[in-house]
Amino acid sequence: MANPITRINRQVPTEEEIREQEVERLVSGAAKSNPGLLMFMDIIQEMYEAGYLEVVHGMVKNREKVLPHVFDFIKISGMPVVMKNAVTGMQFLSTLEPHKVQRTMNAVGHGLNKALDTDTDEDQKGFFDLLKMMKDPDVNRSITMMLNFLKSMGEQLGNTPHEVNREMNQDKQEITDEV
Repeated sequence: MANPITRINRQVPTEEEIREQEVERLVSGAAKSNPGLLMFMDIIQEMYEAGYLEVVHGMVKNREKVLPHVFDFIKISGMPVVMKNAVTGMQFLSTLEPHKVQRTMNAVGHGLNKALDTDTDEDQKGFFDLLKMMKDPDVNRSITMMLNFLKSMGEQLGNTPHEVNREMNQDKQEITDEV
């Protein structure tokens, strides 16, 4: 039969061994993320050379004195309004269907390129020329789209803000249900 174990020898690493393990972990981590780390170090160096790090360092050291001035600047500069408009813009973009936006943007880009290539002095249109152009299916399609846009926009302008918010939330819900 074996003798009972009455003594357990625990190996407690010394501070030097712990530090050595941490350095080894840092080195292996740096080796794994070498390109990103080098780019980050380059950014830090550029910020140091431009003097930005000194500004940030000073702001952090004096945060109790600086923060009230930063918040005052944000209030005075209208930043909350800008942030609210950015959120509203993002909400608006989330209500649009991406393929329709892409199609419309392609059409607008093509139309702008064509319009900018046209020499305005040589290609002036008279009243009857404009009436003839209305029979062109491409022109008619564009005018119909613009008139539908103006009609829908006018309908929305006639709604109360409460109705508009309700419709936007309903549109958002329909889009998330589709996804």
